[in-house]
This record gives sequence, C-alpha cells and structure tokens, in this order.
Amino acid sequence: MNVAKAPLKKLLGMAVRSEIDSNRIYTELAKRVKNPLLQEKFSILAFEEKKHKEVLENLFDVLYQGEKMEIPEKTEEALLPSIHFSPSSTLAQILYQAMQSEKAAQNFYASLAKRVKAQKKKILEYLSKVEKSHYMMLRSEYVLALQFEDYAEKDIDKVVT
Repeated sequence: MNVAKAPLKKLLGMAVRSEIDSNRIYTELAKRVKNPLLQEKFSILAFEEKKHKEVLENLFDVLYQGEKMEIPEKTEEALLPSIHFSPSSTLAQILYQAMQSEKAAQNFYASLAKRVKAQKKKILEYLSKVEKSHYMMLRSEYVLALQFEDYAEKDIDKVVT
C-alpha cells in the first residue's frame, strides 16, 4: 500500500489500529518485566499510544464530520509492523521489534502529514516526532538489554552488582 496514494480515511483507520495494538503490547510488556524502571517506561509508552489513538480519532472527526472510522482487524505489516513475541522471546528481541515499529510509525505519520493542510499537518508531524522519541527511548533500552542479560528481571541495583 502506498501512503501517498491510498485513501486517507483508510490510512487513519490503520493508524488507529496500530496505536490500539501498540498500547496493548506495551501494557502487556509492563506487566511482563520485573525491572520497575522498565515497567514505568513501558507504561508511559502505553499511555502515549492511547493518547495518539484519541488524537487520530479527533483528526478523523474534523476531516470527515459525521462519518464513522473503519478500523481494520490488523494493520498492513509492511506499512505499520506489529510487535510479536512469545514467552521465550528475549527482551532484546522484543525491543528490537518495538524499535522497528516506532520507526515505521514515525515515517508513516511524516508521510501522512504531506497529505493534509496547515493545523492538521502539525498534528501528524507532532505524532511523527513523538514516535521518533519512542524509538530513541527503546534504542537505549535495547542497548542495556544487550549488555545486561537479566535487565528485564531485576531492579536496576541488582542488575549491575
């Protein structure tokens, strides 16, 4: 699917699906890890993804007053990849996927911003920048996860001693 040519309505629905899925995954990850700092970071990401969903729904309402947004069952993986993990997935593997997902979202919103005007453009540019900040945070956690095998499982003072 080409972001420059696909119907904007459909793309906004896909973006909402992606934000719903990201919120669910980050909430699940916050419950899965034992490191309280990592729990908090995943909780913050979940909260921000929930807010992004609300922003996108408001944007849709402004653009398509009175119409109902169609939210697909899943996103198009090539455009907005999801995070997939199993009980045996390592934290580093999960973080790497999350980084790729956030990078794709950053690019997706930057591309969408080119399709709308003025204030609506700023909203999508803002979302793009926030997704980039998510990528940067996840990248720093990824580096730590590679350096400390049990980073997800312990409080930070126990990881480094």
